[in-house]
Amino acid sequence: MPGPTLARQLKLYVQNMHDQGILDHHYEHMRSLQNEANPQFVNDVLSMLYRDAPEYIARITALLHSENVDHALVKDVAHQLKGSASRCLGMLERVKREFNTLQECFSNITQMERDVANNEARRRRNARRQT
Repeated sequence: MPGPTLARQLKLYVQNMHDQGILDHHYEHMRSLQNEANPQFVNDVLSMLYRDAPEYIARITALLHSENVDHALVKDVAHQLKGSASRCLGMLERVKREFNTLQECFSNITQMERDVANNEARRRRNARRQT
């Protein structure tokens, strides 16, 4: 069965990255938000990070190889790179808020659907009694 084997490989790989200090608790928190409704959540968030990071790294590299290193600019670009990683966390927080809002809306819809069904059932019972 390839499914469980791949899942186990992923789990071991992630654990190894945790052990090396590459990943921290934020990764597990992000994974906890991934579900059947959004199975690519982790991939989407990580894609955003590694889409932006190479550009920042290339800029920092070029700045550090210039004849007169502008340390303030290097610091600014490094801060932008850090900001890119932070935006991933910001996106995660935004998704959590939106999910909570959606969950509340679905809960309200579910309750209203039950109320409508109950009222309709009562109306039918009352109509039968009157005939």
